[in-house]
Amino acid sequence: MRYLAIGLTILLLAACSGGTFLIPKKDYQQQVKTLGVLPLLVDHGSTIQHPQRDDIFRLLDRHSAGKEQKLVEMLRESKAYFDIRPLAGNADHLYRQLISGSDLTGDGGALYRSYQFNPAGTSALSRDVVVDALLVVVLNGLDKVEKRRDRNLVDYLEASYNSIQASVFIVLPDGKVVWEYPGSGSEKFLDLQYPDFDEAYYNKTDEVRVKFISVPGLDRTLGEQTGGVFSRETFPKPYNDLFKGIASALKPGLIPGF
Repeated sequence: MRYLAIGLTILLLAACSGGTFLIPKKDYQQQVKTLGVLPLLVDHGSTIQHPQRDDIFRLLDRHSAGKEQKLVEMLRESKAYFDIRPLAGNADHLYRQLISGSDLTGDGGALYRSYQFNPAGTSALSRDVVVDALLVVVLNGLDKVEKRRDRNLVDYLEASYNSIQASVFIVLPDGKVVWEYPGSGSEKFLDLQYPDFDEAYYNKTDEVRVKFISVPGLDRTLGEQTGGVFSRETFPKPYNDLFKGIASALKPGLIPGF
């Protein structure tokens, strides 16, 4: 870990990923006209270092239940597919049916968890609901090197932080992944830890400790509403931000012919 002070002039760079097609876009367009959207899946075997690990998984399960309906609405608004179908089912059962394994890929700040899909499970589900492909969102815990800034935007701590990541895939009935978001990696969905700059400041030390966010604090974050006081949007911000990114990456114009 390092604790560094940088100059007052800060260059902020924003990167936007549109996801990655693993087959030619023309082939994707021809093969995927009806898309099935699964309930959000939670990888209960992933890396959660929080001392109340089981409570974290219960929070994710509870807050994520039914949220896929909003993603379905966003994708339907884009009119990029012939049909978008929400798929009912128990998220734990679907996880066991569809996912055959996972691997940690990359290292440091580029580390992410990749998933393999069970062809028998994806084929049966796609056949039952009559879709050309499945959109799968997997929330998973990961230790990943990041730079986290103090509220003054000057000081930062580079360290390994535990967080919840979102890995998103479009999978054909044969289990082949044809699109992933946000590309070769995953998107941070929820911080589980934070650097306590205030503690270091008041104790007059350069040693900044990494601490876990409380379960009630994480509960409030997952339920935090999008927008301000006058906003009509009542959907929770973490899910809204994730879904907006997915829908934007699949909007018409990005896929030839839509």
